[in-house]
Amino acid sequence: MLRTPLFFIVVFLATLVSAFSVMLIGLFRRHSDAAYRYVFRPWARSIAWAAGVKVEVSGQEHVEPNRAYVIISNHQSHMDVPVLGGYLPLKLTIIAKKELFRIPIFSHGMRAFGILEIDRSNRTRAIHTLEQAAMILREKNTSVLTFPEGTRSADGRLQPFKKGPFALASAHRFPILPVSVCGTFPILPKGKFWVKPGRVSLKIHPPLHPGEDGAGNREELIERVHQTIAAGLYEHENA
Repeated sequence: MLRTPLFFIVVFLATLVSAFSVMLIGLFRRHSDAAYRYVFRPWARSIAWAAGVKVEVSGQEHVEPNRAYVIISNHQSHMDVPVLGGYLPLKLTIIAKKELFRIPIFSHGMRAFGILEIDRSNRTRAIHTLEQAAMILREKNTSVLTFPEGTRSADGRLQPFKKGPFALASAHRFPILPVSVCGTFPILPKGKFWVKPGRVSLKIHPPLHPGEDGAGNREELIERVHQTIAAGLYEHENA
């Protein structure tokens, strides 16, 4: 019973302190190694801790630490961001839907961290966000985490993918890193406000390179990544 209030207290305090800390490091160095290592990752791990989440990561051998990726992940829960941000062995930022930037305090933390806001209802603004992401990947050597389902799954099942992240990767030949997030759905399901402790598995798959790896066009690339992530979820559910 005490887990849920503890969780939301930690989220509030950690976000407040972290946003202030990023400002001290320098508002114009949002994607610096220091901001990620000493602020964003501890913020993410503190939230996972408050939720009682135990994280297991597999496939780290597929990651080149000094390379930037377009990270493609399924989206089961609000816990996905703390788990991925806290435990993937990469410096990263996130593309998040505009609705999240309306949440008081949380929105300030997101902007301080340099998280990118995307408005999918406005094509011009969405393209601008993808251009910002390309700049961060190329010039900051920072990976960009995306959720191509567009929103959290209502039942934990993998939904169809939107094209945006794949357009980003294909246009600039950025490698795609597929990741299957398994186990976050029962911890904090969509539309629920209580937290249930649990175990989460992150399965990192081998990267795919647009135009190579047997994925000749964008539709084939989307299908291949979708199948890869789905296979990781299936393997976890039937382990």
